[in-house]
Amino acid sequence: MSFDNSCQDPILPSNKNALHGGLTVFTAAIFITGEMAGTGLLALPKAMDQAGWYGLISTFVLCALSGYCGIKLGECWTMLRQINPVYCDEGSRSPFQVIATEGAGRIGKYVLIFVIYFQLLGAGVVFLLLAAQNLKSLFDAIGAHLPVCVWIIIVAAALLGPCWLGTPKDSWPIAIGAMVCTAIACIVIAISALIHYGKKEKSEPSPITFKSFSFSMGTMFFAWGGSAMFPTIQVDMREPHRFHLAVIISYSILLVFYLPVSIIGYVVYGADVKDNILTSLPENFLRYSVEILITGHLAMAFTIVLNPIFQGFEELTRVPKHFCWQRAVLRSGIVLFLAFMAETIPHFGAILSFIGSSTVSILGFILPVICYVMIKVQSTQLVHERFFDTVLRVLPKWDIALLILSLLVGLFGALASSYSSFSDLVNPHSYVKPCWLDPSSADPTPENKTLLWNN
Repeated sequence: MSFDNSCQDPILPSNKNALHGGLTVFTAAIFITGEMAGTGLLALPKAMDQAGWYGLISTFVLCALSGYCGIKLGECWTMLRQINPVYCDEGSRSPFQVIATEGAGRIGKYVLIFVIYFQLLGAGVVFLLLAAQNLKSLFDAIGAHLPVCVWIIIVAAALLGPCWLGTPKDSWPIAIGAMVCTAIACIVIAISALIHYGKKEKSEPSPITFKSFSFSMGTMFFAWGGSAMFPTIQVDMREPHRFHLAVIISYSILLVFYLPVSIIGYVVYGADVKDNILTSLPENFLRYSVEILITGHLAMAFTIVLNPIFQGFEELTRVPKHFCWQRAVLRSGIVLFLAFMAETIPHFGAILSFIGSSTVSILGFILPVICYVMIKVQSTQLVHERFFDTVLRVLPKWDIALLILSLLVGLFGALASSYSSFSDLVNPHSYVKPCWLDPSSADPTPENKTLLWNN
């Protein structure tokens, strides 16, 4: 395999409309930020309590390694564009699948398909649950009482139309709106918690155990898990080879969002902090404002997060790339399926941690490392040269060290954190009845919480 220099950015893609209509570095960074910040952000104070101040170290480590792996994933697509000019002219509806196939063969492709669909569909379920919980809280405040299970259906129905938009470049205002909502919400959360700090009794932090630390890592993996969307965003860029700049900008913004909420939430609430920091805040104007902002973010990010799923199914079923009734039917069916899953497992915290540890570790750490090394070697290997000799020749030692570290962190997330979060997910003391057995089962108030083991 060798490079074809006929395909070089920024001249390509040759289609002028694609060049001028694509995402810039800044808008790509906004898409990444808008897609990643939100749901995981609300669970970070609880993750800090489970890991103690070690959670702060974990935050920086996962930020650096996740960003590094995201950049390497972008380099994979850049190399493939140089290897095969078809990807310059036509792109791909499923670029991550292309990368996995070229880097890890058919096994890598099928592993990716399973994991990426599991992660993004699971994230969609979490988004619906959180939006429904926020709306219930807001409407309860004005005396309009509806169960969370009913709000799930309302939210899903309201999101059908926006989900019919095409690719990320067709919905860039949504990404900007999602990021702005999150930025304002972070400020208001910090202010509300600090005000509450002077009015509540001091809470001691929880004891740190291996299980609690592993559970914390699962949540943090979710917060830094956006790589499933990266190739789809990169394909829509005017200059895909500059994707690394979009990753650096977006991760810098994410750190500014995550650190204040994590630290302030942990210091103020300690062991009393809930899975969702919003439920720990006092019920006042500030909390309701945050719930409105986060619900707005979720509604806008929902379409961004599910876009790779939509495009993957459309590729499989040969749905035309322009807007048509087939697109509307297919995407509506996927959203309704997610609503059914949210009604079946209305358990925010455990789902988030399990998805984060089991899928983000693979998509964000393990697969990018394997694919980058394999594509790099295949494109530069000399005749009769051994694999490891090529690796040592084409990769700097610091690069090899970071790749190995990323792989080890990903393996920890895939094994230890997955076990801890899955054991909590299936624990009967943390599981509630599906909504279709008890419409009030997902409601947060203890009197409405019907536990599965009671019957």
